[in-house]
Amino acid sequence: MIKWSRAWSWKSQVGALALSTCVAGGVSGCHKKDADDKAEAEKAEAERKHRPQGDRYADGQRLAAALKDWTRRWSETQDLPACDPLLKDAADLELCKNAATALTTLKAAAAKPEAEAVLIHDAAELAFATETAAEKLRNASMEKMQAEQKAAPLASGSGAPKTPPPPKAPPLAWSSATKVRGLSSAAKSALAEQLKPIDGSVDPAMQVMQAYSRANRAALRYLSQFLQFGPLPTRKATFTELEALSKRKETWPALGRTLREAAMAENDPTLQGSLKTLAPKLSRRSAGIVPATPDLLGAQPGGAPPPAAPPPPAAPPKGE
Repeated sequence: MIKWSRAWSWKSQVGALALSTCVAGGVSGCHKKDADDKAEAEKAEAERKHRPQGDRYADGQRLAAALKDWTRRWSETQDLPACDPLLKDAADLELCKNAATALTTLKAAAAKPEAEAVLIHDAAELAFATETAAEKLRNASMEKMQAEQKAAPLASGSGAPKTPPPPKAPPLAWSSATKVRGLSSAAKSALAEQLKPIDGSVDPAMQVMQAYSRANRAALRYLSQFLQFGPLPTRKATFTELEALSKRKETWPALGRTLREAAMAENDPTLQGSLKTLAPKLSRRSAGIVPATPDLLGAQPGGAPPPAAPPPPAAPPKGE
């Protein structure tokens, strides 16, 4: 009995020693695990902060859906007409031919379809070509209206009976050197009214202007699909292409609006900063350019300024 008691006491001491050793080791292990977890969390947070931002469309599905719809749109887009109704100079007509070729090239690329880089470049070329041609067409339209206004008094001197013309918007005053950019809604309505014949049919010149303006707007909207809905590398590549366009045409309000809209939706800080920097530069008007504003709608035929308001009556002398 005494031997058994001594043996049990010895085993108890060994067990207690082993338990204390295990507990000590466990505490140390717990501290080590906590430190490892903390380091892992800090590493994950650092990776999250340095991860490229703004790649919300990384899978490309949003852009793919948009391009599928635009493939159909381009296939339904009619070819651009010749500019003969308004332009006569060979160099100006060549601008229209370049725009028509650019549209054909993009339609073929979209139907294939070509790689994204090719589509972006072809769309940028179409936007530039149609903007350049449309600007020439707008200038020619203004000159055409001015010539018709100058010829109107001569026609009124004949003895032939005249039918009172229907009411029209006030004429626009434009010199042959005036460049038209960024027409306001009021000016566009007045221009359309001036180019519309009395019988209500559409003037061929107006049809040409509308065709080139539509193609230009479509090209910019197409580019905005890549700029807003593509993965981050695609959005950056599109911006690079548009930045190159801005060097070819420094004043381009419509392109500036496209960049500004993209900047509002962009959440990559670097790309958003680039968009915000370039957009206002394109919207600035060069010195010497007279914009089409509603103020000009009150101008008189022949380019004369609108009549000044009569001066206010003089105050009566004191004492009367």
